[in-house]
Amino acid sequence: MASASTETRPTPPVEAPPRKAPFVLASASPRRLELLRGAGFEPEVEPADIDDGSLILGNVGAAATATSLAFFKARRVAEARARRGAPAAWILAADTVCERDGGVLGKPPDAEAARKMIRSLANRRHGVITGWCLLAPSGATDIGRDAATVEIGEIDGADLERFLAEGRWQGKAGGYNLPEVAARGWPVRCEGDPRTVVGLPLAQIAPVLRRVLGGAS
Repeated sequence: MASASTETRPTPPVEAPPRKAPFVLASASPRRLELLRGAGFEPEVEPADIDDGSLILGNVGAAATATSLAFFKARRVAEARARRGAPAAWILAADTVCERDGGVLGKPPDAEAARKMIRSLANRRHGVITGWCLLAPSGATDIGRDAATVEIGEIDGADLERFLAEGRWQGKAGGYNLPEVAARGWPVRCEGDPRTVVGLPLAQIAPVLRRVLGGAS
C-alpha cells in the first residue's frame, strides 16, 4: 500500500496594508492646531513659506482673498513635499482675513500697522472670513469658507499699548485673537462661529476630515 504523500505549498507573503496618507496642517498657527487636536485630529505641521502679512492685496474681496490664499498655501506645501520626496498627503490650509467697509485687513506687518488696524475696528462691527482648502494626495481639492461678524467696543488705550508691546498682534488677522482679547476684558461680541474668527471653521471642516481620513487622525 502506497503511503500518502503530503504536498508542501509555499506560504504566500503577507502583504502590508496600504500606507495611510499623512494628514498635514499647512499652518504655523497654534490656534488652528489646538482646534484640530480638540476635534480628535493629530496632524503633522508643515507651514507654507508664504508671508501673507507682507502681501499687498489688490482689488479682491475678502472671501476670494481668504480662499485663494488657503489654496496657494496648500499647493505650496504639496510642492515642497514633492521636491524632497515626501509621501503625498492630505493637506489642510486656511487663511483668515477681516473685512471693513469693503476693504480687506490681513495680518499687520508691524506694531504700528496693528495699532491702526485695531483702532479702526473699535466701536463698530466688522466681518471675519476664514477660507480653507483640503488638498487630497491625488491633487483634488475641497475648498470652503465661513464668515462671522465681530463687534468691538471702546478699547482702553493703556491696555492696547500693553497688548502691542507684548506682541499679541503678531500673526493674527486684524491684529487680534478673539478669545485672547475677550479674556483681557475688551468689549467684544461675535455673531457666528467663534472658531471661524480664531482661524478654522470646524463645523464645516471636521465632517470632511472624518470622511476622507476615516475618523480622527
